[in-house]
Amino acid sequence: MERSRKRKAVSAMLKNNNTAVIQSMARRSFRTNRRRNISIFLAILFSTFLLFCVFTVGITFFEMQRTQNIRLHGADFDAYLYGLTPEQEKLCRENPDILHSGIEAVAGYVVETDQNDTPDAGLIWDDEVCWEEMRGPGRTWMEGHYPREYNEVLVKRDCLRACGLEGLKTGDTFTMTYGTGSGEFTGEFRISGMWDGYGAKNVCFVSKAFYDQTGEELSNVGSGRYMIDFKQTYMTRAKQEAFTESLNLEKQQNLFFNSEYESSVQVLGGILGLAAIACLCSYLLIYNIMYLSVSGNIRYYGLLQTVGMSGRQIRCLVRRQLAILAAAGIGGGLLAGTGVSFWVIPSVVRSMGVYLGENERVRVAFHPAVLLLAVLLSGLTVFAAGYRPARIAEAASPVEALGYRPAQSGKRSRGTGRGGILWRLAKEQLMKDKKKSGMVILSLSVGLSLFLCLVTLLDSQAARTIVSNYMDMDMVLVNKTLKKEDREDWRQVMDEEFLRGLKEKEALEEVHEVLCAEILVPWEPDFSEMWMKEFYDMWMPYETYEEGRKKYQEHPEEYSSFLVGINEAEFSYLNSTLAQPVDEEAFLRGETCILYRDNLDFKDRDVQGKEVTCAAFEDPEHMRTFQISGLTDEYYYTGGLASFAPTVIVSSRALREFSEHPFVFKVSLRYRQEYDEEMEAELRRMVEDSGYSNHISCESKLDEMKTVKKAQGNMMEVGLGIVLILALIGILNYVNTLVGNIRSRELVITVMESVGMSAKQVRKMLVLEGLLFAGGSLLVTWTAGLAATCALYQSMNYRKVPFAVPALPMAAASALVLAVCAAVPLMAYRSMEKKGTVVERLRGVE
Repeated sequence: MERSRKRKAVSAMLKNNNTAVIQSMARRSFRTNRRRNISIFLAILFSTFLLFCVFTVGITFFEMQRTQNIRLHGADFDAYLYGLTPEQEKLCRENPDILHSGIEAVAGYVVETDQNDTPDAGLIWDDEVCWEEMRGPGRTWMEGHYPREYNEVLVKRDCLRACGLEGLKTGDTFTMTYGTGSGEFTGEFRISGMWDGYGAKNVCFVSKAFYDQTGEELSNVGSGRYMIDFKQTYMTRAKQEAFTESLNLEKQQNLFFNSEYESSVQVLGGILGLAAIACLCSYLLIYNIMYLSVSGNIRYYGLLQTVGMSGRQIRCLVRRQLAILAAAGIGGGLLAGTGVSFWVIPSVVRSMGVYLGENERVRVAFHPAVLLLAVLLSGLTVFAAGYRPARIAEAASPVEALGYRPAQSGKRSRGTGRGGILWRLAKEQLMKDKKKSGMVILSLSVGLSLFLCLVTLLDSQAARTIVSNYMDMDMVLVNKTLKKEDREDWRQVMDEEFLRGLKEKEALEEVHEVLCAEILVPWEPDFSEMWMKEFYDMWMPYETYEEGRKKYQEHPEEYSSFLVGINEAEFSYLNSTLAQPVDEEAFLRGETCILYRDNLDFKDRDVQGKEVTCAAFEDPEHMRTFQISGLTDEYYYTGGLASFAPTVIVSSRALREFSEHPFVFKVSLRYRQEYDEEMEAELRRMVEDSGYSNHISCESKLDEMKTVKKAQGNMMEVGLGIVLILALIGILNYVNTLVGNIRSRELVITVMESVGMSAKQVRKMLVLEGLLFAGGSLLVTWTAGLAATCALYQSMNYRKVPFAVPALPMAAASALVLAVCAAVPLMAYRSMEKKGTVVERLRGVE
């Protein structure tokens, strides 16, 4: 303590007012320490560039998600309400947190036209807010106007094609039979307008006048829909739950938030987490270079004190130098970030041949706040990184500076140890200064972890990952005639010959058929009473249960349902989705069944062990009883039409024993090669040649993937470009830190050469050091980095895509790290060799 006070007193006596000199010295240092200043400048530039890119990616991500949602749903909304009461509509209209809220109502469906008797098209009415404000962003083209008269419709070309009315245009008329809540009717309609865009393919939009005569009501969950668009970009789960409670939903009603909006806070947290990692990466980069720079100039700072400069003034000198470099580096980083975001990334994406939609250009979202935030965080990071080195320079006394050598912890002894001498020297170097080695390893592992995190997140958003058909099948063929209400129109459109043709195709790996037969479920006081009462409470608000029970008992033929048969493979899949898997052998033997829950408020324990009796619709005396083993929410097994009675799922064997000629309702197909376009085209030709092309719908995973790709726009491409840039920055981070590390050891390496170590041995030793750093970085990345990536991934995983690390990109990144870590020390040593012979280098160091 006494010694420290005396040193400060002497320093105070020698202290001069040399502020102007400090400024001059700071400027002169850029000429005398050009290499060091270039490294620091690049470090700050890279850090600003990194932050700018991360925040630009964040904003772009949210913009792309909004665009993707609009394209997938055809409208801009955050929540969707099934059923709407006048009280709820008034509450939403008066809610200051809601930007827009619009009504969409199911008015009916198209039964047939003169050209197609199974069009599979719906009739929808939208109010003005819904059509103009909420569906407006999803439209790309429109002519004519929205329907005003009872007999007017607004259609897409896709809808006309589905109805067999290709070639019609605005102003043309056509005749169609349609169904509503009041029955089936036939009328002539005029096309008031045509449009194109996203969402709502096979839909005819009708007028309010048409909807009013259907007998439907908005409060009916089967008809009324309500779209809600909140002013807030983010809403916590607590606020979402509070809003849901404020609506006082009835039992039949459901409010669904978009999965993206529901998880918006978690996604925002993930973006901020990425920004925090970027700041950490920047801090490590700048700190390492500043630390090495100050450590190499301790003698210089000590000598400055001998001529009257105080420790505080030395600290100001270091910070002044850093401030000038920070201003230049931040400016350069912003320019580089702007250039990369708006020029380089689109160019790289196009040169790689990545998919873009028709006439679609790569667009990168930008906001002025990004500039301010990048400058602020970069400045804070530079200040934090330079704080400790500036203090080290300030604390250097003249006497201590003359004998200064970089601090080295660890053992001083030079035991022989195990392994070759070069291997031991490499390990010894790694352990000499654990803090510095830790910084180098951490800086590289942070960059690698950031790359791992982003490439995993981007892969989870890829169209191939998001799209998942039933049992992950490539195509599902559906018999549309079974969805018609008139049984006379039902056809066996996929007969034995058609199925045999499918099974003979070598390019098809799996073919699974779902069978169905129409049944009656006789009234029983045990199971039927319980099921029908809950069904009426949930779905029948305008008819009392007592009325419905009487009708059911007197006319059971009006309440038919379906017995659905599945094979062993389909049962295995279905069983894997159940909360409580059922006995496979009992199910396949035909002893037990599974019921489709139909959103009823039942638990498995409520129905397990009960029995349900099925009677053939054509012959009610022909019955079979099954024991109920569980419930499923899988809509794939619902049969042709929705029914009051339960849909009963049994084994295909049991169904064939019960019904001699069951209908083939669905056929699911898996290709040997996923997304096989040739096989897909061949299947479509086969459907066309069957003579029932209008009656078979093809649900293709390949088409779904293309739709998702189109909806995603350039979100994946922008992310891919940024990931490549971040990978490059991580490599440069390592290059800067390791080159500085080797330069600080020039004297040690030169002395080794002077006592007999050959240049080849030095190179081998440096390569081993680099591989040790690489190994340490990879170890940290694949442990702590992987754990952090998994946690961040789950916080942003609103699509519930299973976590999986993309093997190929990470294997390539790991191989690149090993190669760079081995090559950089060799390049640094080669640069050192160019300074002269061993004697000349020893003389230069001293």
